[in-house]
Amino acid sequence: MAERRRGINRLTRTGARAQWRGAHTNEGTMAVEPRSKLRVWDLPTRLFHWALVMLVVFQVLTAELGPSWDKEGWYRLHFWCGYAILALLLFRIAWGFVGSTTARFGHFVKGPGAGLAYARSLLGPKGAPDIGHNPVGGWMVVALILGLLVQIITGLFATDTDMGYSAGPLAKFAGDALGRRMTTLHSYWINLLYVMVALHVSASLFYLVVKRENLIGPMFSGDKLVPAGMVAPGLRFVSVRLALSLLIAAACVVYLIVRIGG
Repeated sequence: MAERRRGINRLTRTGARAQWRGAHTNEGTMAVEPRSKLRVWDLPTRLFHWALVMLVVFQVLTAELGPSWDKEGWYRLHFWCGYAILALLLFRIAWGFVGSTTARFGHFVKGPGAGLAYARSLLGPKGAPDIGHNPVGGWMVVALILGLLVQIITGLFATDTDMGYSAGPLAKFAGDALGRRMTTLHSYWINLLYVMVALHVSASLFYLVVKRENLIGPMFSGDKLVPAGMVAPGLRFVSVRLALSLLIAAACVVYLIVRIGG
């Protein structure tokens, strides 16, 4: 009987070890589960994103260098960067209504409840990958677009003051008092934009390091790694020709704005 009990105990321990190995093998299998690429971002959205990044960086550099070195030359570049950013923002707003599925505001702008629920789930187990912007990221996109619009519009009406700023093309329509207010707001609003950009970058790094989900790569390639077999039948991609037409129209609007200012 004693031998039999020892044999049963050995079998039990062996079975437990086998179960443990099996469970961890399954976990390892889940970690490297078959994945496939799914196109989520269209070319216009990706080009908009990286063009905006480069222009904003150059805009900050020209603003910092302008007052201390070749003021007129740097500020001329600063203005032209601002015009280009405004054209991109106007394009992106239009693309948010008529563009591809993941670029549309209706696809990624959710209600406050959805945003809060998603934020609470961030520290939990990793769920299915989002196709496009998640509910929190969607609101960040809107905030950045609006924040940049405020920065550009205040720059258009800013007036030359003792702070070393050159007058914007629409400064003559603002008058001295309003122009100075616009200049002050323009100089301080950028700090809020720095905070928003820092949050945006931090969120991307959080997903990369903590959630093990690369959000940056797909914005280059357009493709996102998803579980094999995952499909998104509702995705629709709009012609690049339409995007180019919208961008040209946006550039024409900006040109008219600058021409009005003389």
